[in-house]
Amino acid sequence: MKIYRIIAVTFLGILMHAFAEECELMPPADNLDLDKYFSLQPVYVTHSREGPQETVCREYKTTKISEDTSNTLVISDYKKGGTTHHSELKCTNKLKNGIKGQFNVECELPERTNGPKIQVETSVIYTDNKNYALLQTCTKTGSGIKDDILVLQTKKNGVDEGVKAVFKKLNWELEKWNPREKVDCNNI
Repeated sequence: MKIYRIIAVTFLGILMHAFAEECELMPPADNLDLDKYFSLQPVYVTHSREGPQETVCREYKTTKISEDTSNTLVISDYKKGGTTHHSELKCTNKLKNGIKGQFNVECELPERTNGPKIQVETSVIYTDNKNYALLQTCTKTGSGIKDDILVLQTKKNGVDEGVKAVFKKLNWELEKWNPREKVDCNNI
């Protein structure tokens, strides 16, 4: 009987840990100017640290609604196995705990307004407020936390010198990330 208690307590501990998992966002950029950041239009995902290839086939268009709220349209266009995929996520971004640069994000597919909403937490960890931003995304799913960092740039191709400087400062290797320029969004 004692062994069953040990197994039950161990199993309960594992379940509690799994459900207690929270997103750990990096601090937002000190120089972040939300008015300028929201005017970066449109931005393209040029690199993804963890995401699948489709991630770098996205375009973001953000509009400021108020001091603590913005809307983002995430457009994804790619072709996989001969099938064209187009989706548009409508997202509402609200400041997380009043912290400028961190957001609680709720997204939905416009054609499924009654469907489940996607919950994401984000942090703008680096930006020059003109040409690029590094955006940490943390999505809670049924299987756990999915954390990624996206390089968003106003140009689809190339790497801004500011991005290179950030990667050098952090000892990150851009070559190890998933780049847009090596992904053919028309043939994934």
